[in-house]
Amino acid sequence: MQAEPSASGGPVALAGLVLCGGRSSRMGVDKALIEVGGQPLVLRAADILARVADPVLLATGQPGRLGALGYQEIGDERPDAGPLGGIVAGLAAAPHDLLAVLAVDLPFASGPLFVLLARLSANHDAVVPLSGRGTEPLHAVYARRALPRLRAALRDGVWSMRRVLGGLRVREVEEPEWRAADPSGRFAWNLNRREDLALVRREAPQGPSREPR
Repeated sequence: MQAEPSASGGPVALAGLVLCGGRSSRMGVDKALIEVGGQPLVLRAADILARVADPVLLATGQPGRLGALGYQEIGDERPDAGPLGGIVAGLAAAPHDLLAVLAVDLPFASGPLFVLLARLSANHDAVVPLSGRGTEPLHAVYARRALPRLRAALRDGVWSMRRVLGGLRVREVEEPEWRAADPSGRFAWNLNRREDLALVRREAPQGPSREPR
């Protein structure tokens, strides 16, 4: 497949990475397998990325943990290091210089926003949108040039992604800039607790369940 064109007219050379999460202790079940809109969240996220990125990789922590999903899985660069371990492994495995990173618990992620972020990536290690919560490092685009700094943070135990961004050349994208790509502004809606699930399911159109590829 070929990724959707950027706003400037050319294709975006972009790989995708779904961060599939861990124990989901606050939810009580594995979030990646919760169904929203007729799909497990992991496949919903992978399908969103597949519209703009090729290939799409799954950072499952332990390949096979979620069953056969039809996408290439990768193990974390360092176990139990949170999203950073998956991002480092994804950048190392991706065939392109740019990687669209998406947490599995963002069910309204925006493919067009990822295209915008990729288009703004020149000379930056990461391109990160800003929401009302601040930076959104798990709906962002990272460049391969960031890999040495990310590996150093991993080695040094600096695993908070917002702290990690402090050591990178980051292009922040504020709402007036990203709103054209995602008019709904829902890309950063986060599914953390059971109370969130009813709201998300109300907002997600229900489609037929999709079998793994």
